[in-house]
Amino acid sequence: MSTSKSDSDRSGEFLIATLAVALYWVDESLQLSLEAAGFSRQSRTRSMIMLNLSMGIQRPASIAKNIGISRQAVHQMLKDMERENIIKMVADPADKRARKVQFSPASDSIREAADQCVRNIETELAKRIGKRTLNQLKVALAQNWGAPVVVPPTEVTD
Repeated sequence: MSTSKSDSDRSGEFLIATLAVALYWVDESLQLSLEAAGFSRQSRTRSMIMLNLSMGIQRPASIAKNIGISRQAVHQMLKDMERENIIKMVADPADKRARKVQFSPASDSIREAADQCVRNIETELAKRIGKRTLNQLKVALAQNWGAPVVVPPTEVTD
């Protein structure tokens, strides 16, 4: 009999794994919900681009850094999303050499649907893990963690 953990059981040891599993669950729930409502499924990378835009992050270089892909890859995705009328690229008034990304008015319906889906996903999650637990989780993760840290690896001893 195999003693390997299932994918859903692999998140307990490290915070980064727990956060990743939670992100995947929410994003997959969002994509399935939007599909059920008649919208086209978006890749996780596109979903992360739209999440960054929703958080007010509009520079392609900042989006690329946040989601961990090259600026060239982000620019290609943005071109595709602009062609599909999901976003639009506009001049950055603060830096004439730069451009900013904004949602296009044509994306209002999917954005409104996504907003409602996320609210409903959180409601469903609260039923599963408890409203208090969900609220505590959100409060804990919203704390200011400060600047990223640099810590040396320690020697593992038996």
